[in-house]
Amino acid sequence: MSHSVIHCVIDVFVKPHAEGKVRELLAGILEPTRKEDGCLKYKLFQNMADQCQFTLIGAWENEEAFEDHLQSDHYRKADSSMKDDVSKTTEVKRYKYIQTDPSKMADTKSSGFCVLI
Repeated sequence: MSHSVIHCVIDVFVKPHAEGKVRELLAGILEPTRKEDGCLKYKLFQNMADQCQFTLIGAWENEEAFEDHLQSDHYRKADSSMKDDVSKTTEVKRYKYIQTDPSKMADTKSSGFCVLI
């Protein structure tokens, strides 16, 4: 397993009648998750164009910490509680941050908003 920071994006798609229930379930796991060993951040978002899509975005010290989260009682309980309310399979994606070498910044084009790599 990796020892670098893991960023996770979990997309949850729910049936229209279940939007409020699922929002409450997901909001309920935020604080317990933030207290887990290795959790650096954990936030819940709702898609403005599609109120039935929720996204959890988090950062973990390493893959082991993220795996522990996926096996935690509060995550598994919420996942189980909303199994009949999802409209499609929950998507769990993992990302690692790719940082460019600062010594090569002179070779890149940049603006006040971003660096083009």
